[in-house]
Amino acid sequence: MADEPKPFDAASLLAEIADKSGRTVDEVRGVLTRHGVAYKPSIAVPKHLCIRSLAFTGEKKGEKASGPISFAWEDLGPGLMAMLSDRNFRGKSTLLGMMRWCLTGRRAENIPGEMAEWFDAVKMAFTLDEQAYEVDISDAVTPAGTLWRVEGEKRFEQAPFGSHEGFEAVMSDFFMGQLGLQTLVVHVDQKGQGIDQTHHWPWLSGAMVIEPSPKHLFGSAQHLRIRMMQMYLGVPWADATNDVLSAKNRIATETRQVTAEIERTRGRRKARLAELDAELASLRARLAKLPREEDQRQALRRANREVAAAEARLRAGERTLASVDEDLDAAKEAYAEARRDLHDFKEGRAARRVFRSLDPLGCPRCDEIFDEERRQETRERHVCVVCGTDEVPEGNPAAQEAGLKDAVAASEAEVRAQKLRREAAQGAVSQAKADRERFEADCRRLEAALAQPSGAHALEMEIMRKEARKEELEDEEEPAPEPLDDTAILEIAEKVTKQAFKPLQEDLLAEVSELTRDYAVRFGVESLEGVELRGNCTMALKKGGGTAFFGAQTDGERARLKIATTIAIITVAERRGLGRHPGLLLIDSPGANEMVGQDYASLVAGLAELVEEIGHIQVFVAAVNNDTIRGHVSGDKVRYASGDNYLW
Repeated sequence: MADEPKPFDAASLLAEIADKSGRTVDEVRGVLTRHGVAYKPSIAVPKHLCIRSLAFTGEKKGEKASGPISFAWEDLGPGLMAMLSDRNFRGKSTLLGMMRWCLTGRRAENIPGEMAEWFDAVKMAFTLDEQAYEVDISDAVTPAGTLWRVEGEKRFEQAPFGSHEGFEAVMSDFFMGQLGLQTLVVHVDQKGQGIDQTHHWPWLSGAMVIEPSPKHLFGSAQHLRIRMMQMYLGVPWADATNDVLSAKNRIATETRQVTAEIERTRGRRKARLAELDAELASLRARLAKLPREEDQRQALRRANREVAAAEARLRAGERTLASVDEDLDAAKEAYAEARRDLHDFKEGRAARRVFRSLDPLGCPRCDEIFDEERRQETRERHVCVVCGTDEVPEGNPAAQEAGLKDAVAASEAEVRAQKLRREAAQGAVSQAKADRERFEADCRRLEAALAQPSGAHALEMEIMRKEARKEELEDEEEPAPEPLDDTAILEIAEKVTKQAFKPLQEDLLAEVSELTRDYAVRFGVESLEGVELRGNCTMALKKGGGTAFFGAQTDGERARLKIATTIAIITVAERRGLGRHPGLLLIDSPGANEMVGQDYASLVAGLAELVEEIGHIQVFVAAVNNDTIRGHVSGDKVRYASGDNYLW
């Protein structure tokens, strides 16, 4: 073993942090104090925890198992203890859980929920070094009871409790103080809120538990494994390092929160600016649709002019219509006259044709009879035989009739033309009237609009207000927050502190690695050539000439390696007088994984030998009954349930 490095004292550490940060010691101390970082000696002398007895009463209320409960296991001490049964689910793990409940005050994680009301009273006696204590749970349901300090035949009240929270607080305060442990604070960001998660004895007690298929090399919480290992190894200033890390995380979370809030504010500002732009566009569109007063007055003047023009067109149209009516009447008269002429011509021609066809024999008035000679004479002279009037020759009656027909057609065409003129004139008059009415309606509408107050002014004022608000929002942009100056000091404090304990930590880890390899081989990991336990609580293994890691091993190998590592840490801390592990191990069902019989036998045999060698360690193993355990654990240290029986 190398010479033990000498860690700096608190004053030297503060001076180095101040020197490297360019600040005074008082400034550094102020920053560290402000963030809850305490540079206090963190070396503690290990105390040995030993369960001396366990007893409880109650009544089983299950469907498969019912009846009174009365369990007592007395005269326990250091060494290897076994809880065995021929079958699974016979109460072995519950006995381990009962011990953990009494040690931590936390029932929910140790006793199955369906058994919460099975127990009436529980008592467990234990010692820390030579001092005796007793946990007396008088009401296991509430729970309520007392932690006693025992001096011979007398008991002195250490602390009472009357609830789950109270019981947990009593046991946590007790063991944290007795073992010199510090509450581990992990600062996390949950849904945008920075939260300090405190981990005290119920979490730290996980270093005493070995589960059947362990996932973690040391303890039961992945995020605490490094700090727990340092604490139980007794690495100096590990507590201060924990405080520094929490402070850094807290500042980082606060910075993220402030940055996120700024981004949210920017987002809201951008959204509001977009809303204002949309509102301004809408207001301007509404304003554009409103007519201006001057435009309305010009439109009114145009409408008045259009009314006058329509009135003029109407008067002219009416005059034209009157003239056209006169022309139409004349055309109709001419047409009627032409038709009469044609009619008279046709009738006269027909009458002449009738009368000329007559050959009278006498005068119809005086009854004179015309002889043939007279009729012949008158025919030759072309005179009327009756009156002696000369006969007018008819000329060309066809041509005359055609001329009269042409006159009728011409006069008829003139009538049609005049009717078309009248329709046009009437349409012009109607259009002029409609135009006049339309423009008069426009005038009335414009006059009414001018008489009403305009909404343009209100819109213009609203536009001005929104433009002013937009300018204000555009001027509100804020820069991202600068990281706090404290972060630089905390970064330096972390580096200086780690550098201060690094030599001792490396020395301790090397010693633990060597012991872990020896113990693991004794537990049946025969191919193991070397072990390197690292500062980040990971383990590299040399096997078969190659390198492997803890997480890649089988369940059985991980269980044996975890037991070996935990006992090695206890042993090294004991040798150095540094650590805080109380030396109690609760191993649940080591054979439940895929460990073969020979390896299981090696583990049990190695455990029995180590417990005897170390002397102060107390180990409880819950397992299925087998000859291997029977051969290494004396009968007075075994509780056994045969066949279908239960341990309690």
